[in-house]
Amino acid sequence: MGCGFRSAERVFSFAILLAVMVPVARAYSPDPWERQVVAACLVLEASSDGPVGLMAVANVISNRADGDPGRVYGVVRTPYAFSSFNAVTEGRTGGQGYAPLVRKASRDPNWSLSLRVVDRLYAGSLQDLTNGATHFSLKRERASWMSKMRVTAIIGSHKFMRED
Repeated sequence: MGCGFRSAERVFSFAILLAVMVPVARAYSPDPWERQVVAACLVLEASSDGPVGLMAVANVISNRADGDPGRVYGVVRTPYAFSSFNAVTEGRTGGQGYAPLVRKASRDPNWSLSLRVVDRLYAGSLQDLTNGATHFSLKRERASWMSKMRVTAIIGSHKFMRED
């Protein structure tokens, strides 16, 4: 009987060790406002590039958040991170915050699609179309910060980059 107990004890110890070592998907459910702000970012940055453009911008957000859904909202609200949000992050909306931008984005034909992309972003089920890009700009744009970047993808009117 002692031998069987030790065997069961080893199996149990191994199971606990395995449970601690195996990465677990990070669960995070954004509140409705957070979801709308992230969707507005996608629409205002890339609606003209359609579904693929929306997903590519979502990929950049995910890559900046290191794949952690709990960091997505903070990434989107980072000052100067997304040009369409600069008025808010620079404090130029007269205290209205993101509301005017969400209203504007919600009138775009790609609004419902962007909400679905946001849901996939938070679920961690988006395929990375950008090959790990953490930045993007219009194809024709040339800025000093781009000199340290390598283009990883061109999608619609945007080029996607990451630091070498």
